[in-house]
Amino acid sequence: MVKKFILNAILISICILSYIILFLGLITIKNLSLNLIILITILYTISLLFIIYCYFSKKNIIYNIGIIFTIIITVICLFESNNLNNTYSYIENLFYNNYKYDTYDIYVNKKNTKYSNINKLEGKKIGMLSKNSRNIKAYLNNISNIEYVTYYSSEELINALNNYEVQSIIISEEDYKNISNQDNCKKKLTSIYEVKIKELI
Repeated sequence: MVKKFILNAILISICILSYIILFLGLITIKNLSLNLIILITILYTISLLFIIYCYFSKKNIIYNIGIIFTIIITVICLFESNNLNNTYSYIENLFYNNYKYDTYDIYVNKKNTKYSNINKLEGKKIGMLSKNSRNIKAYLNNISNIEYVTYYSSEELINALNNYEVQSIIISEEDYKNISNQDNCKKKLTSIYEVKIKELI
C-alpha cells in the first residue's frame, strides 16, 4: 500500500512538473491568448482531479486508467514543451531573462494575389526596418531564401512595398500600429505570415 502511494505521488508530481514547464513556456512566449491558456489550465486541472480520483479507486481497472491517463498527459506536456523550447529556447530564458519575443507580420500588397504565403516569396525581396534586421535575418534564413532590403522608417518601408521596390515587408506588431494611416495605406496591405522573433533585451 505504501509503495503504491509513493508511486502515485511520484507520477502526479512528474505530471504537474511537466505542465508547469509547458505553462511557463506559453506565458513567456505568449504564443497563445491568455483566455486559451486559462482554458488549457482548467482542462488540465480537471484531468488531474480525475487522475487523483482514479488513484483512490479500489477497482483495478479505474486505477490503471488513472496510470495510463497520467502517462499520456505527461508525455503530451513534455512533447509540447520540447517543441516550444526547440523553436524559442524559452527554458534558458527562464533563468537568464536576456531576451524577449516580439510578434512580426509579413505583409504583401493586397493586389498582388500570387504571394499568398511565405513560400511564394522564395527568391523575392523583403523590406525590413534596419533596427530589426539582425534578428529578422537570423530567423528568415532558416525558412526561406529571400533577398533583404533595409529601411530606416516605417513610412519608407510601406512606400517601398507600394512602389514595388520589394514584394513584401516584415514589421513588428508595435511598429505597424505606429504607422500613420494616411491615404489608407494600411488597407492596401494583407498579412500572409505571423511569427514571434527573439529580441535581445
